[in-house]
Amino acid sequence: MSLMETLLLSIFVAILITENYGYGYWMISRPIFAGPLIGLILGDLSTGLTVGASVELMFMGVLPIGGSVPPNAQIAGIIGTIYAIQSNSPALGISLALPIGILAQFLIMLAWNFNIYLVHKSDKVIKAGNTKKLERLHLTGILVFFLVFFLASFLAIQFGSGFVKNINDALPTWVSGGLQIASGLLPAIGMAMLLKMMDFKKFWPFFLIGFILSVYLELNVLAVSLLGLGIAAGISTIARNKTTSDTLTSQQSNEQEGSLIDKKDLHRVFLRSFFSMATINYERYISLGFGYSMIPALKKLYTNEAEYISALERHNEFFNCHPYTTNIVLGVSVALEEQRALGKSITDETIASTKTALMGPLSGIGDSVFKATFMTIFAAIGAGLALNGNILGPIVFIVPNVLLNIATRYFGVVWGYKLGVKLIAKMKNSDLIQKFVQGATIVGMMVTGSMVVNFVKIQLTAQWMSAGKQIKLQELMDQIFPSLLPLIITLVFYTALIKKKKAIYYLMIACFVIGLCGKFLGIL
Repeated sequence: MSLMETLLLSIFVAILITENYGYGYWMISRPIFAGPLIGLILGDLSTGLTVGASVELMFMGVLPIGGSVPPNAQIAGIIGTIYAIQSNSPALGISLALPIGILAQFLIMLAWNFNIYLVHKSDKVIKAGNTKKLERLHLTGILVFFLVFFLASFLAIQFGSGFVKNINDALPTWVSGGLQIASGLLPAIGMAMLLKMMDFKKFWPFFLIGFILSVYLELNVLAVSLLGLGIAAGISTIARNKTTSDTLTSQQSNEQEGSLIDKKDLHRVFLRSFFSMATINYERYISLGFGYSMIPALKKLYTNEAEYISALERHNEFFNCHPYTTNIVLGVSVALEEQRALGKSITDETIASTKTALMGPLSGIGDSVFKATFMTIFAAIGAGLALNGNILGPIVFIVPNVLLNIATRYFGVVWGYKLGVKLIAKMKNSDLIQKFVQGATIVGMMVTGSMVVNFVKIQLTAQWMSAGKQIKLQELMDQIFPSLLPLIITLVFYTALIKKKKAIYYLMIACFVIGLCGKFLGIL
């Protein structure tokens, strides 16, 4: 690959990955979608599908929850795909995903820390009332993430690809075979991470149901997820109280006299929300992005400069929430600011406490429902198709996620504004969120059980002769309890994760040790 080709590819990769923080959180940089896309560009779609799906499964439960910055699946999947194509070895590309992801983790942490400087600078800009400069300052965060991803991609492609190809050519058979085995074990870490996130101790029966449905009835992930949806709906219906429904309706909305905010203002807030994570940092997280999104509404409400500056300062305080559910808080905040502008007794403390009250439960919905369940289900279905060489795999993943992104952001702002402060009272006085999270967890547990069967691969090769017949240990085990080894490995990994904070790194290393030693000794 020439220097110009490397440069252009690195720019494309950086633009692709920057969406994860800078513009929209569209999921287009996830391995299941980005891997095939890179494969298509480099003329090897088949390898792109295989590596993208494999790395997606490996990192499935490794999600940036709250303020955590785990090994980066996006760079791991993309650079791993490039290495796999250039070395003509998918197994090697998958194996290198781990160190690539860990390196990217530190680079992203560097960007998060640099953004603290931007946030502190924004305090001075707000006091000066310079909106244009404040907006430019926030959007500078996109450039920060782009540069981080560009440099990482360029160095990895320019100096790493030839080195990787030479390594692959020199590898003994048992090493290449061991790496292949390790790539089959790595998805167990993703499954174990999901179990940890979804309260396995409480919901383990549903995990077992999903496992059994796939083992003995040979149902795929899609079928199990639909059954899970039915079971969750059934449990919710049975448990439902016969009293008046807690469903939030438009009749409960804040119908305000002399409304100052119109649909165009809400649409502007909605569009700006796609850039809310551009300056995410370790001090105030997405505070500046929240304020950036609120600017169209605040400008409309406060013509007095002092009041406008005060409003900007209110919304440049600590805020951390899932990017999709953040828009509900934006909508409620617009409603509160409107009431304040109309002369109602809405204090700074009221607005701050309202945002804080919503931030926690809505983060829970975003992380457990959208990240751990919704994305996981479609990633699993897509990965299953992609591993079989089906181009529909990445499409099945990306379409629902893009639609979810747009819908939750738009209706979050609109409904949040209409419901206003009544939303908080409704959330506090009902178990609506608890039911929602419980239903999502049931589906997620069943899907994870199915994924253990479909995606965690390990086979024993031990065999012997008995009464003139060749006995294969793996076939014998499958007759008694199919997929027993994948189940045991996943549960062992889960136990390690709940007992040791940094266990994920040891488990990834363990997968390679098991694969290499097992192949060398002829056990696997």
